[in-house]
Amino acid sequence: MNFYADAGQDQFVGNLLKFKKDGYCVDIGSCHSAICNNTFVFQALGWTSVSVELDDKWNDSYSNRSQGTHYNEDALTIDYEKAFEENEFPTTIDYLSLDVDEISLDVLKILPLDKYRFKVITIEHDAYLFGDTYRAAQREVLEEKGYRLVCANVLVPQPNHEGYDGKSLCPFEDWWVHPDEFDTELLDTIQSDGAHPGNIILQLRNINS
Repeated sequence: MNFYADAGQDQFVGNLLKFKKDGYCVDIGSCHSAICNNTFVFQALGWTSVSVELDDKWNDSYSNRSQGTHYNEDALTIDYEKAFEENEFPTTIDYLSLDVDEISLDVLKILPLDKYRFKVITIEHDAYLFGDTYRAAQREVLEEKGYRLVCANVLVPQPNHEGYDGKSLCPFEDWWVHPDEFDTELLDTIQSDGAHPGNIILQLRNINS
């Protein structure tokens, strides 16, 4: 199986959910439908997706999405509850990828989190740029809704960041789960703070093998 996400988010989700078929995902800030995309791999497994991307230069790439809907809109203007209903999403959705830079927190706050549960969430906070400005508030929202932060401050190189030395890794995302959907022992095993995604994924693969 080929993977496409920049930082292994698709491998993380796939291994956690044991590459289930016919799932559901939400990809906010999806960019190109396949290149560096966090959810494209799940199309081959029959998943239905709601994807959101403001930049219309990627619109044609979404012709390869056989199930679901692509919204070429501002992520803050979408009625997500209506979008989920129109795409016949269950109230428990497998995966949310939220990657819209500084507005990730604002989008998180308008998602219908009281009606819909996500099994896995990967959310950008770019703490290497903004410190705790967005990260702390994101964590407050998700913790209040009962989510567990299993992989905090996932690290990636950021060569476009001013001052990047070519060696150090930067904390850019938190990876969350809903604890009711997974075995506690599994979550305890992968619990981390400041880990490289490759190490997290290797742990999951070893557990599943």
